[in-house]
Amino acid sequence: MTSSFLWPAEDGWPYPDSAAEAIDLDAESDDDLLSLKVPPPHLFDELDPLEQRVIRSHYGLGGTPVRSMAQLHMDLGLSSADLDNVLGSGLAKLRHHLEA
Repeated sequence: MTSSFLWPAEDGWPYPDSAAEAIDLDAESDDDLLSLKVPPPHLFDELDPLEQRVIRSHYGLGGTPVRSMAQLHMDLGLSSADLDNVLGSGLAKLRHHLEA
């Protein structure tokens, strides 16, 4: 009876199937990763300018550095509740736009 357990020194450890599956990292996969950071320009058309700024800043989209909610609170002078509402309404509009 053959055991399916592999010791750390054995080929295929820790994932026995990893040797059979080759990962193809080509230029297209890099483009896919870059598209996550650069949203389509029309995606933000339905958002208010404040919603656009908060979402782009909080998630670091379009070359904007990532900002925490505390940093945005200080930058924009909004209360935490107002900032949460702006972010929430912007994300809700984006979800609705993506589902349509």
